[in-house]
Amino acid sequence: MTERVEDDRWDSAAQALPEGEGPLQDHRLESFFREHYQSLLQFLRRRTATEEDARDATQESLARLLRYRQSQSPEEWQWLLYRIAVNVANDQSRHAATQAGRPHVAIETVDVASPQPTPEEIFAREQQAARLSEAILQLPPKCQRVYLLKRVHNLSRAQIAQRCGISVKMVEKHLATALVLLRRKVGDTPAGTF
Repeated sequence: MTERVEDDRWDSAAQALPEGEGPLQDHRLESFFREHYQSLLQFLRRRTATEEDARDATQESLARLLRYRQSQSPEEWQWLLYRIAVNVANDQSRHAATQAGRPHVAIETVDVASPQPTPEEIFAREQQAARLSEAILQLPPKCQRVYLLKRVHNLSRAQIAQRCGISVKMVEKHLATALVLLRRKVGDTPAGTF
């Protein structure tokens, strides 16, 4: 039964040859292929990952040998066939390794985050900034001045105290009051906004 299956595979391999080549016109080559098919397949089973890979490599090796049938003598065909088979098996192995290293993921299923904010995020930030500006304008004048000197001009508490003619403790009190009032008016904002 196995021999009949192998004959069917051999027949399909012979039919897959280029036009005018199958059945093989050179009877020596055809008998060489029939004689070495099983041993080549066995040889490639040890060098490939699966049975299907071994069969594919066997077919590919036989097809490649056809290129050399005119330039090489029949005595060199066996050596050449096995050299080709090793190369085909190595090619398969390299191809499998590169494919295994790169898992295929359909781009449609991947969320790609853009470093640029979305129009919705830009609008929300602008709205938040407008609410914050309005809330700063509604602060009591002393709290507003201390807050702006700290946040806009980046002055230290001691520098603000000296500029406003108040103590550092009073600067801290005005900043705390400003932050409480701003949070009440604007709500929570991203870190570092106030």
